Amino acid sequence: MQELLILLVMLFLSAFFSGSETALTALTASRVEALFKEGRRGSQALHLLKANSDRMLITLLIGNNLVNIGASAIATVVATEHFGRLGPGLAVGVLTLFILIFGEIMPKTFAVRNKVAIGLMVAPPLRLFYRIVFPLVWLLEHLTSAMQHLQADGQSEPTITETELLSLARHGAAEGVIEADEEQMIKRVFELNDLCAADIMVPRSAMVVMNGKLTVAEALPDLLQQPYGRIPLMLDNPGEIQRVIYIRDVLEAMVSGNQEQSLLEIAHDPIFVPLNQRVDDLLEQMRGRKEKLVIVVDDLGMAQGLFTLEDILEEVVGEIYDESDPPLHVLVHEKSNGCISVDGTTELRHVQEYFGINLGGKSTDRISFWILQHIERIPEPGESFWINGLRVEVERANRRRIIKVLLTYSKKEPAPASA
Repeated sequence: MQELLILLVMLFLSAFFSGSETALTALTASRVEALFKEGRRGSQALHLLKANSDRMLITLLIGNNLVNIGASAIATVVATEHFGRLGPGLAVGVLTLFILIFGEIMPKTFAVRNKVAIGLMVAPPLRLFYRIVFPLVWLLEHLTSAMQHLQADGQSEPTITETELLSLARHGAAEGVIEADEEQMIKRVFELNDLCAADIMVPRSAMVVMNGKLTVAEALPDLLQQPYGRIPLMLDNPGEIQRVIYIRDVLEAMVSGNQEQSLLEIAHDPIFVPLNQRVDDLLEQMRGRKEKLVIVVDDLGMAQGLFTLEDILEEVVGEIYDESDPPLHVLVHEKSNGCISVDGTTELRHVQEYFGINLGGKSTDRISFWILQHIERIPEPGESFWINGLRVEVERANRRRIIKVLLTYSKKEPAPASA
């Protein structure tokens, strides 16, 4: 009777260690950190155990193996006393079945469904058991570590990868834990690593540039008409950007009576970057220099475009409209010579109404979608082409979407150049 009671205790301990292993390995480090910050009962011991996953796993395996080996030994002795030579075989068969069902399958299934509750409950006694068997844990940990160094030169895989984080965000959005736009923001943050300056810049054709030789008094009327706080300055060639003038400095010069100073004299040196400079590196550079505007140049030093801190932010959160932007209800912006500027999200019907034409497609389609249907690719900034009598010039685009285009309608579309 006493041996049977010991076997039941051993079976319970086997279930305890098996369920603990499943619950603790299923709990992510971020979830444990959140439980610890919430001050949940048992979270401190849980946090300490998860701080070193190797030690935790070794502790669990020591406990599980000691219990199972002990149970096998006792069962064999008891069975031999009652069944003689058949005892060991019966003990192994019966005990294996019981351990499989009650010591493995049932506790692990329960632990998967209740990993937080189980983890908080088992962590304190496991922490105590770890202290008892610490010498053995220490020995096995160093032995395992030495073997890993021999096999993989000390390199270990990261506990979580970028793909797994994106997958978590996707599942979180699907289950309603986070909003769909939050999932998109997380995805775009990771995509910043893949973007370069050429992908997000405003092309030179859409840049506002002023002559740096102009005096403050001469330039002020034009500067006040611009919706921008920073304007690139050139001398004779628009592609050779010299400096960047801040509207604030122009106003200060006017107030202090220095109206005859040239713009170049009070302008600032900009950040010049190559077309292939990575956006995440640029962001760090802009923060270090405390600059909000960057000039993008080619290998000859000629300006190909520019972008601001807002352009980088828009890659993460989408289009940002401030007081300098036209109201959202103004969807078509007239330029000159029958040319209009439209956002890529503008519905096709607004363009058709402006020109009084039918461009085909659904009237509620976005102009960016309509363009993509015809050219079947994302165009480059500054690129131009004709679609159904409409000349399209891409003002802004990146590798994912068309942001803004210039549109001009002509009844006589130019014939394509012969080869």
